[in-house]
Amino acid sequence: MSFENTSIDNQLLENLKSRFGYNDFRPHQETIIKHIINKEDLLAVLPTGAGKSLCYQLPAIIMPGTAIVVSPLISLMQDQVDSLTKLGIKSAFINSSLDSHDMTFVLENLNSFDLIYIAPERLSNQDFLKKLAHAQISAFIIDEAHCISQWGHSFRPDYRNLALLKETFPDKPIAAFTATATLKVSTDIQNQLKMTNPTLIKSSFDRPNLELRINEKIDPEDQLLTFMERNHGKSGIIYTSTRKKADSIHKLLLKHNYQAEKYHAGLTQDKRAQAQRAFITDDIKIIVATIAFGMGIHKPDIRFVFHLDMPKNIEQYYQEIGRAGRDGLPAECLMLYGTQDLFLHKRLLEDLQNETIKHELRFKTDQIFTLCSSIQCRRAELLKYFGEEYKQEKCNNCDTCLDEIDQIDGTIIAQKILSCVYRVKQSFGINHIIDVLTGSKRKSVLDRRHNELSTYNLLAEHSKEELKYFIFSLLNMNYLLLSEGQYPLLKLTTTSSKLLKGEDTIQFRKREYHQSTTTQDETIPDYDRNLYQLLSAQRKKLADQDNIPPYMIFYDRSLIEMASYYPHTDEQFLALNGIGPHKLKSFGHKFMNIVKDYCQTHNIEPITPPVIRKKTKKEPKPEIPSTDATLQLLKTGKTIDEIALIRGIQNRTVTNHIAQLLEKGLYTNISSLVPEEKIQKIVVIIKEVGTERLTPIKNRLPDYFTWDEVAIVRSYYNWLKKFVL
Repeated sequence: MSFENTSIDNQLLENLKSRFGYNDFRPHQETIIKHIINKEDLLAVLPTGAGKSLCYQLPAIIMPGTAIVVSPLISLMQDQVDSLTKLGIKSAFINSSLDSHDMTFVLENLNSFDLIYIAPERLSNQDFLKKLAHAQISAFIIDEAHCISQWGHSFRPDYRNLALLKETFPDKPIAAFTATATLKVSTDIQNQLKMTNPTLIKSSFDRPNLELRINEKIDPEDQLLTFMERNHGKSGIIYTSTRKKADSIHKLLLKHNYQAEKYHAGLTQDKRAQAQRAFITDDIKIIVATIAFGMGIHKPDIRFVFHLDMPKNIEQYYQEIGRAGRDGLPAECLMLYGTQDLFLHKRLLEDLQNETIKHELRFKTDQIFTLCSSIQCRRAELLKYFGEEYKQEKCNNCDTCLDEIDQIDGTIIAQKILSCVYRVKQSFGINHIIDVLTGSKRKSVLDRRHNELSTYNLLAEHSKEELKYFIFSLLNMNYLLLSEGQYPLLKLTTTSSKLLKGEDTIQFRKREYHQSTTTQDETIPDYDRNLYQLLSAQRKKLADQDNIPPYMIFYDRSLIEMASYYPHTDEQFLALNGIGPHKLKSFGHKFMNIVKDYCQTHNIEPITPPVIRKKTKKEPKPEIPSTDATLQLLKTGKTIDEIALIRGIQNRTVTNHIAQLLEKGLYTNISSLVPEEKIQKIVVIIKEVGTERLTPIKNRLPDYFTWDEVAIVRSYYNWLKKFVL
């Protein structure tokens, strides 16, 4: 259909800014909104953080009547209604938390609200359906629509009631939304809802702001604590597979002085609600949870998700990591996995009676284990699962693409491992094989006289962690397999003999960790960290006074823009993202006063913020010339440490800026950054090993040569060889 209607375009843009405070639509939002306004059925598959709520909230305030939103969780309904009320939008919910007086009021005044949120069970109530029949309904909205499909990862039988909507209200549009749906699930959703000529709008599943890491499970508690040190002070979720483990990890974090709560089905409803509320309102930073936590949680500033165990399928994994970085700012996702996770999930499927579903779910479990042990880009593999091709060669924001990787000839190592499996008659699991190969004196090895095998102590030069990685790699390459059952055993495959005979050769990877410096949105400016902290403290104070989550006052992005442009006037304040007239009136001057006082104390002038878009076509946002700012400071003789301190950015970011400037020939005075004698030694090594990767260069140099120095000289050399070398 055609959407060329200037009047509608202008009306949508006006409401986008005046009611919600946003300057621009995100991808697909405008198209979805227009489909709903035109009363057309649709299914929108958008990743978490893509702005699904706005897609139905905006048309609800424009269209006559009331939009009925089906939502699976009471907490989600309450958060949404609280947020809309702060924006001056009339909304309410109907669920078991209401007393009879409030319930009656909402039911008797349905058409005085723009949106009404209900649980799917409410549609089984005939009295409620009669109320709807006499009300003016603008549209039916189905949130978390994957719950309707038996092929989805969160199937809920109550969602099957939604099939009656089209039968009872055939002239009302149905718009369904989900963040995770394969093609099979998408088709099932449309069929179950009996949609009329539905439009499928499917955004990219890519969440470029998420750094994806998947590591072998070695010492989970130690791995977690190391991760927590790197993310100290940040808000995050730690997922475990069992209630018992959630309890123990919660105790571990409290012991190490982390602000944490736990959430699982073994706790009372009140305890779970208190934990969730404390997390949402920033009274605590960390929540340790089972799968029971998370659906519909609207906390935009979650900076990490840590999985202590492998989820049961890729949909669950994607749904849970999707709770990080919903504000579009960088976030880190780390999962630990092991073969015990694989077989735990498969054992839990044994009680299923339907063999077709059992086979499907077992296959999904195999797929996530394959993702974990894959040597390919995590992002590319994840998107391929959802039927999407990743166009770039590397994402530069997953462990596979970020970490320096050396290829080593693994043929002899693999032959020793396979030989050991053969000599113990394929009757033992991974840990026992590792014990034999490393020369363990364990009783289980000595009692079976496995210390007398020719493969005993044959790979003692490798750590147990390395051997576990080698075995996982052989499983992924199909040179080994694990048997089914409670105690999985390592078995040879039909291809094992080729490797044992030397007909096949393989390579293993050795990696060196590098943290991402990538952000998905280059329009995020460098901002004043000290001012940001003052604004953040004011936001928390106001939120506590109103008993609401801080993000309902302003998102982090809005505070970042305040700390970037130092707005002094209403016009400057309104030009920032996430700020409309309603929030300006409610909170604007309380924040502007902090900005003005800060600027006066530090002698800072306001910077002209981006202009609010007036045209119907999108204008490109002004770019922040971050490398130019670094260049100007370099020309004044500032060091990397000084530039990082002045600009409030990381040293690694400054080094990346310098590398870009060097390779473009915009800055060439590297002797001010690296001593001349070091430059000469680095160049000698570069001529021997090339400039493709840093690690081979760094490994040939003494320890007192830093990564930054090597990176700077390499970039300068790359520029220089275009003209001289």
